[in-house]
Amino acid sequence: MPEGHEYAEDYYDFSRPESGIKSKVDTIRDSFIRRQVLKRVSGGALLDVGCGIGMFLETMAGEFDLYGVDISDYAIKVCAQRLPDAKLAVGSLIEGLPFDRTFDVISAINVMEHLEDPLGAASVVRSRLRPGGLFVTHLPTIGNKVQARLYKSSYDQDPTHIYRPSGPAYQRLVSSAGFKCTFQTYAPFVGAPLWRVLKAHPAHLAIFEAL
Repeated sequence: MPEGHEYAEDYYDFSRPESGIKSKVDTIRDSFIRRQVLKRVSGGALLDVGCGIGMFLETMAGEFDLYGVDISDYAIKVCAQRLPDAKLAVGSLIEGLPFDRTFDVISAINVMEHLEDPLGAASVVRSRLRPGGLFVTHLPTIGNKVQARLYKSSYDQDPTHIYRPSGPAYQRLVSSAGFKCTFQTYAPFVGAPLWRVLKAHPAHLAIFEAL
């Protein structure tokens, strides 16, 4: 897994811009995830693993007690400015989560693809979720030729992507850590039932329930 210093200001300017087309796409995705979470859990404590500069956490403000962890000192500093009431820490999912409590929801948006041991990471998440709690994940996947072509033209620009499963393979991996997949789809998230069938885009969203 890359070191925290690799995720500095220039990385977030590239991967999580706050303006432009990519920002609008990410905002649509985050709003879709918010709706899916609130259909299943009405409140409690939410931990965003790899919270970055806090843009997804911000969408959940007012609904949950917010927690965030990221390996980037820069990201946590910016996130604290954005969300002064959130409980934040610099840390690594692989090395163990820094908060000594269980959660109702743990999200990992564009995190698992960076990890050398995604199964170990899923197991850590399971240990911190209450039974019935949600693990919400989003990552690029490669499950067919169309997804592979789109992946190569976009996600390959990020050299820190080292885990490249298909959507079904990823679901099986996480399920083996003590979860049941209850929802999955692919981008774009407008008209989601169609994209769940076509599977044309690499971006894969899955919601798992802790058993």
